[in-house]
This record gives sequence, structure tokens and C-alpha cells, in this order.
Amino acid sequence: MADFTLEGAQQRAPLRAGNVVNAAGAIVSLGLIVGVGVWGYNLVMRDISGVPVVRAMEGPMRMVPDNPGGEVADHTGLAVNVVAAQGQAAPPEDTVMLAPATTGLAAEDMVVMPEAEATEVSPSEQITEAAPLAEPDTAIDVAAVAPSEAPLTAEQILALADQIAAGAEPLTDLEEGATPPVQTAVNGVPSAVIADIVPSTVPGVAVSLRPVTRPAGLVVASAPAASSDPAAPIAPVDPTVLVSTATIPVGTSLAQLGAYDSPEIAAEEWRRFNGRFTDYLAGKERLIQEASRGGRTFYRLRAMGFEDVADARRFCAALVAENTDCVPVVVR
Repeated sequence: MADFTLEGAQQRAPLRAGNVVNAAGAIVSLGLIVGVGVWGYNLVMRDISGVPVVRAMEGPMRMVPDNPGGEVADHTGLAVNVVAAQGQAAPPEDTVMLAPATTGLAAEDMVVMPEAEATEVSPSEQITEAAPLAEPDTAIDVAAVAPSEAPLTAEQILALADQIAAGAEPLTDLEEGATPPVQTAVNGVPSAVIADIVPSTVPGVAVSLRPVTRPAGLVVASAPAASSDPAAPIAPVDPTVLVSTATIPVGTSLAQLGAYDSPEIAAEEWRRFNGRFTDYLAGKERLIQEASRGGRTFYRLRAMGFEDVADARRFCAALVAENTDCVPVVVR
């Protein structure tokens, strides 16, 4: 009798979790490789084929409206415009239309000549009476004066001169000391005729004034001559006269130009400033004040004559721009 339980049935080995994970990772890797390959193929094909073309809609893209409205521009449809637009002349047209005529002048654009009043004198009549026309028998022979290819001879020139001078009064010699009258004209019209046209009631200058001649006894003023000796010594100045002892009102605007050891030096600096900044110091007064600080006596050189502190500041700004020390001061 056989013993079935001697060795028993063979048992299966249990599945390990590591094998399952390995299989899943292999499947995912394979799918990723396939996906990258498909994506790369599509990308290459898209670059080769270019941008996709959008199918156009049926019918024209733009249509001219039946009644566009608006205003029609001038000079449209002319043959000369076709040459500039297309580069060649247009074929002959069945109907030819001329360009519109130019606009003429309006009635108000025409120049209106002024009409003379009944009491005024017409210049043309005066001119006609003053210079009568030549008599018919003294008319110049046009045929004789007509230009010709051959030069005129001496006899022809004299004959032409006689025809031109026919009927003219000969010139008479003036008496000794006599002055010939001067006749003036404006645009061919004598001044006397023009003066008669303007009535005396019109305001204005009736007679043109002439400038008065310069008096014979006029003496031109001359500047005083400078000292002939440039090296002449300058007279000494009293220091008590240089230093100002007057009381200056409170609020007066001053401009301090410097502080010096003696009033003579301050006065000399003022002369130097006045020669250098003549325009700036015009109308300004010199002021030398004595002051002491720390047991030391000095003299302040200041300029006086400003309207306010703003004027003094502008003055000092102009001097500072010229590399000169200047400080605006207000008396307190």
C-alpha cells in the first residue's frame, strides 16, 4: 500500500514584493521611452511641414459696399494717376472728359480804383494840359525810325534828331545867380497836381519840415585831459575822514567786501574794486567802519545803497562769480 504522505506535495514559494515593483518600473520606463519617441517624431514633422494652414472661408474676404458714402476726392480717375499707380499708361477710354476749369476771381477780389469827387482835380487832365501832344504835322516817321539791318548814316541820324526835336522849345540860358525851379513827381504825376487832389480840410502834415542846420557857434564838449605825469604821487588821505562815524539806520542792507588793518588799505581796495567792477558799483557808496574783536582793531569795507537784502545778495552773487569775496549784511 502506498504512503502518500511520505514526502507530500511540493509547496510554491511565496511571491516577493520586490519582483512586483521591478516589473512595474520596467513597464513605466518602456512607456516613457515610447512616449518620448512619439513626441520627438511629431515635433520634427511639425518643423518640416511648417505652420499649419488655416482653411479660408468661402467667398471674397472683403467686399466693396454698394453705397460707401463719404466725399469723393477731387481729380480721381484721371489717366495721369494710373501711370503713377500701375507704372504704365491705361488703355484708351471710350469717354474722354477734360479737367475742371480753374476757379476765377470773385467780385470782391477785384481791385476797385477810387473815383475822384466832383470837386477834385483829375491828374490825367492836368497832365494832358501841361504836356500837349505833338501836332500831326510834326509826327515822327515810323518807317524812318524802324530798325534795319544796315547801320544809319550821319545824315539819317541828323534827320532823326530833327524829327524828334521838332516843335520843342529851345533851352534858354539862366540869368546869373538864378536857381532853376525843382519839379517833383510821384509815379509820373507832378507833386503840385497831387497836392491839389487832397483837400486842405484833411488832417495831417501839410508842409514837410526840413531839419534845422547846426548852429555855427556849437562847441563839442570834450572830456577832461588826464594827468600828464602818470607817476605823480597821490596826496595822503586823512584816516579820520575815511572812517565813517555816522549812525546807520537799522535794517539797512549792506555788502561787506573785506576787513583790513588800516583805513588806507580799505580805501585803496575800494578804488581797485571800483576800477574792476565799475558797472556793479555804480550808484553805491563806500562805507569804512572801525571794529574790534579779541583785542584787535580792524576796518570793514562795505558798500551801501541797496534797495533791500535781495538786491545786496544779487550784488554779492555777481562778485562771487568773479572770484571776489562778498557777504550781504543787514544792520541790526
